Amino acid sequence: MRALRLVAWLATGILAGSLLFWIISFGLARASGGAGEKTRMELQRMQQQRVRLEESRGQLDAWRSVPDGLKAFRARAIPGFDQFPAFRSDLQRRISESGLKSLRLTYRMRPVERNMQRVTLEFSLSGPYAAIKRFMHGVENRPGMVYLQSARLRRVESEVVAVFVMEAYFAR
Repeated sequence: MRALRLVAWLATGILAGSLLFWIISFGLARASGGAGEKTRMELQRMQQQRVRLEESRGQLDAWRSVPDGLKAFRARAIPGFDQFPAFRSDLQRRISESGLKSLRLTYRMRPVERNMQRVTLEFSLSGPYAAIKRFMHGVENRPGMVYLQSARLRRVESEVVAVFVMEAYFAR
């Protein structure tokens, strides 16, 4: 009986030890798993933050390039004010080459910025409709910042009278 009791105590001790070992290892695994999950979450948060930082850096670089782009645009598209007489001569040449009669031509100059001048031209031309159309096409395809703001056409006898408002920009 004593041997049986000893075997029962040994079996109970082994079972209790196994149960204790299982409970402790399960608790440790659970605790280390929580820390691993926190580490993974922190890693994901940092990766997302890095992506946002790279996007912000790209936007900052784009904004930093704006002044250089504006300077290149101005150099390419806006003639210097010293070219205004040539612009005026070119406009007169286009009018005479198109076979149109100039009825009036006025200029107004206003500064837009400290480095830019806007010249508003108002003029009237008369002649055949096809010639006025060619003139408008030539002005629109001219390089530089020249814009036809408005064109009003009316028929007077056998001719068309066109009243134009045009803006041109020049760098100072």
